[in-house]
Amino acid sequence: MAEQNWDMYDYILESKEAVRNIVANREQIFAGALAYLEGKIIDQIYILGSGTSYHSAVAAKKLAEDILDRKVINMYPMEFVDNEKVFNDNTLVIGISHAGRSSSTIAALDKARKLGLYTISMTAEKDRPITEHADANVYIEIGDEFAGPKTKGFIGSIATIQILAMMYAKQLGNTDEKTIESLCAQMLETTDQIPDIAEKAWAWYRTNREDLLKCRRLIVLGYDACMASMLEGTLKILEAVRYSVTGYELEEFMHGVYHSIDENTYMLYLGMKGRHYDRMRRMKTYFANERNAHNYEVTSETGLGDDARNFVYPFRNHEYFAAMEYVIPCQVIARKLSLDLGIDCNISSDPDFHKKMGSYTY
Repeated sequence: MAEQNWDMYDYILESKEAVRNIVANREQIFAGALAYLEGKIIDQIYILGSGTSYHSAVAAKKLAEDILDRKVINMYPMEFVDNEKVFNDNTLVIGISHAGRSSSTIAALDKARKLGLYTISMTAEKDRPITEHADANVYIEIGDEFAGPKTKGFIGSIATIQILAMMYAKQLGNTDEKTIESLCAQMLETTDQIPDIAEKAWAWYRTNREDLLKCRRLIVLGYDACMASMLEGTLKILEAVRYSVTGYELEEFMHGVYHSIDENTYMLYLGMKGRHYDRMRRMKTYFANERNAHNYEVTSETGLGDDARNFVYPFRNHEYFAAMEYVIPCQVIARKLSLDLGIDCNISSDPDFHKKMGSYTY
């Protein structure tokens, strides 16, 4: 089959062009959704999705709230279905499913429509069931992604949510085309670096390969604009290497999880420049000196010495777009480590899993 010619790593590299395509063709991509939203009063927005779709919503939230001046709520679809009460009828619900088949996201959109709320679906694949369960649809125009855990799907979904928010803000009169152009240019400055980040992350992985091959317990830590990178990076590595990988927000980790760290624990810190960085470094030093943990850091901060476990790169560190760059070393580790472990993460461990669980609608 044609898809077997593709590898997860190829799709990481394609993320740059995927975002460029979305930016260049934004007028056509979002025309239907913007026409649907025209004249409607929207006071708040739910963005619903599972896995990578949820993580992309986490990454897009700050820009969307800032530019729309409206509350944006990220939520898992079944939490919305089972427990959420919506008290404001002027609510937009966006349901994201990369494959367009997520039964939980479809159920959430059905509930939203039953409540009389406004609904938009987002999917990367054409003619999927989800499009029949929303009033409008936006395609995540990233091209094919046949193989492995989704990589450009994550980055393309972030760009799609963020640019929809920008263009809707312009329609509302909250912003102008000049601001959108500036934000899109800054987004591209970040995503244009992706192939270079991936290449250098692969070299970093090769340097640390022998130690990383011994890992069977990995913890990924993030904070602030890297929260989504932590969530998605954890998922990618977990999907690919198929052993215990967990992720935590930095402060949350300090409330109990630290008790479990020992010399067999590997720690991957997403050390974005900012107000929490020094605190993270203090914790990293503590675990190195007092627990003998295997510490790995991804950062733009220089002056860390010659420790080869640090991946130091001139990240852009933009408050809206950092998730798109800090996730790349995690994606590279996921693919290259799984390959060296003899795992072909391009092939599902059970191709029929979603049919057996009923988690996809066919």
